[in-house]
Amino acid sequence: MAIVTGAVTTTNVLNDQLALDFGNQISLLEPSAQPLAVFSRRAEKRRTVATKFSWFEDTSKPRFTAQAGGATNVATTVAVTAATGTYFQQWDQVLNTRTGEQFRVDAVATDNLTVTRGIGSTATAMLNGDELLIIGTAQPENDTSKPARTDQPSKVTNNTQIFRTPFEASDSLRASGFQLNPAEWPRQARNKGIEHAKDIEYTFLLGRKSATTPGATEDRTTGGVLSFITSNQTDAGGDLSEAEFNAFMLQAFRYGSARKLALASGVAVSALNKFPASKQQTTNNERTYGMDVTTYTSPFGTLQLVYHRLLEGTKYGGYIIVVDMEQTRYRYLAANGESRDTKVLTQRQPNDQDGRKDEYLSEVGLQFGLQRSHAVLTGITS
Repeated sequence: MAIVTGAVTTTNVLNDQLALDFGNQISLLEPSAQPLAVFSRRAEKRRTVATKFSWFEDTSKPRFTAQAGGATNVATTVAVTAATGTYFQQWDQVLNTRTGEQFRVDAVATDNLTVTRGIGSTATAMLNGDELLIIGTAQPENDTSKPARTDQPSKVTNNTQIFRTPFEASDSLRASGFQLNPAEWPRQARNKGIEHAKDIEYTFLLGRKSATTPGATEDRTTGGVLSFITSNQTDAGGDLSEAEFNAFMLQAFRYGSARKLALASGVAVSALNKFPASKQQTTNNERTYGMDVTTYTSPFGTLQLVYHRLLEGTKYGGYIIVVDMEQTRYRYLAANGESRDTKVLTQRQPNDQDGRKDEYLSEVGLQFGLQRSHAVLTGITS
């Protein structure tokens, strides 16, 4: 037993005798999954009965290509970019957008067109890379119909991915008293639920499709948004100007819906705040997104912009991802009365374990249709 001479103070009493004050609540850096899982929680849900699911997409007839190699003003054979000769048929009328010359296609052999030059215009030498635009067809009077052509829809596939986030504690710990709120078991349940939602959101944005066999069974991953968007990619290359953003809006709204969702990093939101306030309208959209939404209205379409907290870091911290939500589906595996949409599975521990193990489990994938109706703006620094 220790002997204290003089006054007993907080510095010479045993530490175990003093009450501990941690505050009533454990603070969590990210207390909710709501602002972190903006995309995956707002995509329309639709079940799939297979771990590999598909959808079909139609596209418009291609009309633009480029001249390959150059051609004189009298040449009757015009080469086009590799694998684009299939765009053309006899009687097509084609415009060289640089020179203004219109010519007729008389025959097609792979990527070489036999043509009649200077239709209603002056034949002019072509340069390698000249833009060629199919503007229509013109057939002679009393001619027979040309062969019909049908563009078949294309098949796009993706996989479901199994997400599992376990949490575990001994029964002794779960039966112990805690000075903090919440206690350890509900704290773990809350935190792991948020992490599980973040795993799905990150994957739906950044994931790549794969199917490998590291052991006896298959391990699948689902492709995310950025793995599908291959056409509409714009690099701001630093400071984002209003002119650059308007050009991006034109590209982003060329196809698809007139109203789209934009997921923006913090740096991107700051950059957009430099633009005139007359073009912005901020509304609280708790029902749809659980947060404030800034609406940008333009002649091309309406952009609903949401600050996405997971778009951060050296690369993705400069991103704006524009998504046509009408072409997006959250697919979850379900059949025969069983659903693999997100759930908490309880009592996953061995029968004789003196403890408890639960886990969040989801088997889900992303359907991301018509990639040309979406867009991404990268490289924003200010």
